[in-house]
Amino acid sequence: MHPSVSPTASSAAPKSISAGRAARKLQARALSANTLRAYTRALARFRSWLDGAEPSDASLSDYLASLHAAGQAPATIALVHSAVRYADRKAGTTVAGPQSETTLAGIRREGRGRGRGQAAGLTWSRTDAIQALLRPVSLQALRDAALVAVMSDAIMSDAMLRASEAVAVQVQDITTEPDGTGRLTVHQSKTDQEGAGAVLYLGAPTLQRVRAWLTQAGIQDGPVFRSVRKGGRTVGLALTARSVSRIIQRIAGPLDVTGRVSSHSFRVGSTQSLVERGATLTETQLAGRWKSARMPAHYARGQLAGRGAMARLRYGA
Repeated sequence: MHPSVSPTASSAAPKSISAGRAARKLQARALSANTLRAYTRALARFRSWLDGAEPSDASLSDYLASLHAAGQAPATIALVHSAVRYADRKAGTTVAGPQSETTLAGIRREGRGRGRGQAAGLTWSRTDAIQALLRPVSLQALRDAALVAVMSDAIMSDAMLRASEAVAVQVQDITTEPDGTGRLTVHQSKTDQEGAGAVLYLGAPTLQRVRAWLTQAGIQDGPVFRSVRKGGRTVGLALTARSVSRIIQRIAGPLDVTGRVSSHSFRVGSTQSLVERGATLTETQLAGRWKSARMPAHYARGQLAGRGAMARLRYGA
């Protein structure tokens, strides 16, 4: 053995390297894949804007102000700031500081009216109308009917899934109960990054639609919701969140919905329908798996106003 190398030192080095790799792997899992991609794009655009200059709190502040001047929404600009803060934590730097924080606060105040606005709500009655249009005459229609049922309607399903959750559903995540209803296990979500998971109720009609799609498509394992190849006779890869939005926009087209339709329209509409039927904000929050009642209160503000003290006590609503 070389005299300058002790047994303790030689055995400690590989352990330290291994521990460092394990820590980096766990750190990479701290954010969802979608968030990491968004941060990567935001940081790349910031570096391009710097044009070789060193990043600083002042330059970040100027960059955020330039995005605001270009008409971007506060939420989009805030993502840039979050991306830089994330990069700071990883690298041990302090680019994002008080100056950019103050600039961002001003952007949020001045740009409150910007952005695409809330997605139009596809309530239960509208979901029923969509289902009536989706006659099961093709693989695509069977898939769309199952997708709509699982994502939206608490009469048929209490899942209220986000698009990212819907495309992640696997065959083994859906089970059948003795009474003909189903249960759906959601392993991870936007508000559950640690993966604690949730078990959600599927009504019997929803489960029947899902089973009809799986049977006709010949899907026995893997992703439930997949593309239907040209010609409509075979299935392809799992849908993406973006393709789910396109499907929802297509099938909601005949309803002439006022406002912007997206995959989030089912969560908005189901929230509104729950409140209309008498659900409390706490019950609605639990159904939609929000961390607080703020978002369901925002989505159903019109319905809540109709059930408020003035409506009930002054007008007997």
